[in-house]
Amino acid sequence: MRDPMSWAIPVFRLFGIQVRVHVLFFVVTLGLFLRQITLPQYAHVWWLDVFLLTVVLLFGSVLLHEFGHCWGARRVGGDAREVLIWPLGGLAFTEIPHRARALFVTVAAGPAVNVLICIGCAAAIVGAGFYPSVNPALDPYGFNLTGLRTDRPSTPLTGARWYKPGATEPIAWDEMAVARYEYESKNKPAKFPKPTDAAEYEKALASLGLERAPVLPAWVVWAQRVFWMNWVLFLFNMIPAYPLDGGKLLQSFVWSRTDDYRRGVVVAAYTGFAFAVLFLVVSIATNESLFMGLSLFMLYDCSRALMQLETEEGPFGYDFSAGYTSLEKDDEPPPRPPRKGWLARWRDARRARR
Repeated sequence: MRDPMSWAIPVFRLFGIQVRVHVLFFVVTLGLFLRQITLPQYAHVWWLDVFLLTVVLLFGSVLLHEFGHCWGARRVGGDAREVLIWPLGGLAFTEIPHRARALFVTVAAGPAVNVLICIGCAAAIVGAGFYPSVNPALDPYGFNLTGLRTDRPSTPLTGARWYKPGATEPIAWDEMAVARYEYESKNKPAKFPKPTDAAEYEKALASLGLERAPVLPAWVVWAQRVFWMNWVLFLFNMIPAYPLDGGKLLQSFVWSRTDDYRRGVVVAAYTGFAFAVLFLVVSIATNESLFMGLSLFMLYDCSRALMQLETEEGPFGYDFSAGYTSLEKDDEPPPRPPRKGWLARWRDARRARR
C-alpha cells in the first residue's frame, strides 16, 4: 500500500503483455460519468451511452494506443512486458535499444494506431454517405454530420436539431428548453417525452410547429464517436510537451540530429516545463482538476527526466522519464531471440504433447 503504483489490478494478458488497471482509473472515470449525466444539457442522454463513451470507449482507445507502443518496441528489437491503464492515460513498460531511431519508432507507433482507427472510421462514415467531423471540440452527444446528398445536417437521436418552419438555422438549446416548457404548460400534468422515446418525442415537438433534421443511424453515430475519441488522443499526444508522445518525438529528433542523448532530454524537458505551466494556468482558469493533475505530473516528470541523467529510477520504482504514454528503458536490453509467431508456438506445443 505504500507504493501508489502498485494499486493496479491485473486484468488479462495479451500477446505476452500483462494489462493492469489502476484503481484510481475507476475513480476518475466514475467521476467523469457522474459529471456528464448530471449536466442539464445531457439530461436527455441515455446513461448507457455516457458510460460506454466515458469508460468503455476511453479504456479501449487508450489500451490500443499503448499496444501500439509495445508493437513498436518489438519492431525495433526490444520487448514489452506490461501496460498500465491509470487516471492520466496509459503507460507501456518497454525495453528498447538505446538509439534515437528505436525511441522514435516505439513512441510514434502509439499515435499511429489512433490514426489507423480514425481512417477506418472515416471510411465507414463516408461509405454511409456523410462527412466525418474533425472538430476536436465536438459534442459527442449532439454533433451533426453533413451528408453527401442531403441539405440539412444529420444528427444523433440524442442531439437532434429542430428547425422552425422555413428556417435555415436550428433552434438553440435554450430555445429547446422553452419549447419543453411550452409543451408541459399546454399538456399538464404530462411531462415532455425523452428523445429515447422517439415517436413521442417527435410528436411532441411537431405539435409545437417544429421540424426535425434527419437522424443518423446508430452505427454511424458510434463510428463518429470512435473517430472523435482517437482523433483527440492523437492531437493531444502530438503536443511537443515532454512526457507526451510529441515531447518524446522531439527528444528523438534532437538526439538524432545532434547525436547527443543528453541534449535531446534537456530540450524536450524544458519544452515540457513550458507547456506544463501553460496547462496549469488553463486548468486553474477552467477549474479542471484532472487537467491540473496532468500538468503537475508533467512538471514532476520533466524534472525527473533531468535528474534521470544522473540517476536510474523514480521514487515509485518506475522510470517515468521515458514518457506519459510510454515508458522505454534507456539502457541497452540484452539480446533476445526472435519471438516466434502463434502458429510456430502452437506447432511446438503440439510436438511436445506428442
